[in-house]
Amino acid sequence: MTPTSNTDWYEVSFSVPWIVHGADTAQDAINIAVAELGKRVAEADGPIRNADISVQSVPCNACGNEMDVATVVSGEALVGLLLTVEVQARSPQKSGLVGQRELGPLLPDTPLRLVQTPR
Repeated sequence: MTPTSNTDWYEVSFSVPWIVHGADTAQDAINIAVAELGKRVAEADGPIRNADISVQSVPCNACGNEMDVATVVSGEALVGLLLTVEVQARSPQKSGLVGQRELGPLLPDTPLRLVQTPR
C-alpha cells in the first residue's frame, strides 16, 4: 500500500499464538516468543509502526487472579501474545485488513486473529 494524503494511523491488536521449541520454563518460553515476534515485526515497513507485544492473560477460575497464557509440555511451549501496532489505512474498518496483509508474510504459518480495531 502506498501511503497517500487520505490515510490516517489506526491502532489495531492481533492475538498471536507462538510456538517455542526447547523451552524449559514458561518464563523462558515467554521471553523467546516475545523476542522472536519482535524481531519479525521490526522487519515491517511502510504502513506499520510502533509495535507493542505483551503476553495475553486469562483469569484463574479458582482464585480470579490473572495468569499468563503460556504452557510448556516436554520442552514444547505455546505462548499467547497480543501484538498491537499502528497501521496506516484509509479508514478504521480497513486498518485490520491492512495490518494482516503487511504482517502476514513476516509470520508464515502463524494465524493473526484481529481482536481490536478502532471504531
